[in-house]
This record gives sequence, C-alpha cells and structure tokens, in this order.
Amino acid sequence: MKQLTLSIVASLFLVGCGPSKMPSDWGGSNSASNAGMEMRGSGFGSMAEAIRSGNIPPEAILTTVYFGFDKYTVDAKERAKLDAISGQAQNTKLIIAGYTDQFGTEEYNLGLSDRRAQSVREYLVKVGSTQTNIEVLALGEQESDKAAAGRDSGSSDRKAIVVDANYSGPIRSGASKPVAPAASSSDAAPAPVSAL
Repeated sequence: MKQLTLSIVASLFLVGCGPSKMPSDWGGSNSASNAGMEMRGSGFGSMAEAIRSGNIPPEAILTTVYFGFDKYTVDAKERAKLDAISGQAQNTKLIIAGYTDQFGTEEYNLGLSDRRAQSVREYLVKVGSTQTNIEVLALGEQESDKAAAGRDSGSSDRKAIVVDANYSGPIRSGASKPVAPAASSSDAAPAPVSAL
C-alpha cells in the first residue's frame, strides 16, 4: 500500500513539474510569432504581426483604453470610449493589444497586459460584440518608455489598444508609431494614443 501511495505521489509530482502552463490566450507556442495570441481562425495574422512589431497603422486603431498603476479593470471614463466604438466593433474582427509600463517583472507585466486586454474584451462582448471575433495580444512592457522614472511618468504605457483586424490599408514595416486613432462617425472626440 505504501508503494502504491508513493507511486501516485511521484506521478503527481512529475506531472506538476512539466512545462509551465501559459495563459489560455497565449496560444500553444512559446515562439515570438505566437506569444500572446490565441489563433482561432483567419483574419488576424497580418495585423497581429504588425502589432507585435510596433507598426500599427493609426487608421486601424479604434480606441485606446488607459489603466491605473497595477490595475486592469476598465473604469467608467474609459468605458465611455468602448461604448462609442461598440457599433463599429460589432461589425469587424478585433485585436486587443494589452501593454504595461516597465515597472515589475517581465512575467508579471505579461500577465497584467493580458488581464487588461481581457477586461476590454469582456466589456466589448457585454455591449454586443462576438467573443470569437476578438483576439487578445499580451505584450507586457514591450513598448514601454524605459526612461520613465515613476508611476506617473509611465501612465501612457498602461493601456489596451483596440485594433480593427480587418483594416485593409497599407501596413508598413518600420512605420512610425501611431499618434492618434482614426476618427469615426461614432467617436465624437477620439482619445489621443500615446507612442507605443
């Protein structure tokens, strides 16, 4: 009986010591090309690659949602931005890219950026978007301002960017970083997008 118990404990230990489990929307690969992206179907790949490389066409950005230090819940002021694009978001595929400032470990920041993007996704689904048309990309501190000296100076890096994955205009390699989202008829006053 002791040998059976020892065998079961050893088996559970070995299973628990396997490769660490990535968050569900990081996909099944650790490669840079798939990190942070849950791949369900076509229509996301080229825009996802543009986002990963920091080449988001400004015209493809529907809005940018900002978060407080170490926060991932969408606050009321930022929800208004999502409400303003909800009609447009219901009729297209979206990629929500989550970002953090440079403070914290790389692993923690990847998780926090994922929670930020998931929070935006959940809100958009609540107001009418289809979950299968929204992908999440967790980029952590990839584009953060490394010169930021404190919580206040890194505030523009704590965000989730909602991108139209069906954008059909040019995506230039090495393009400059977006300055502002594209204006739409449902956006009365588009919020400025900080440099990624």
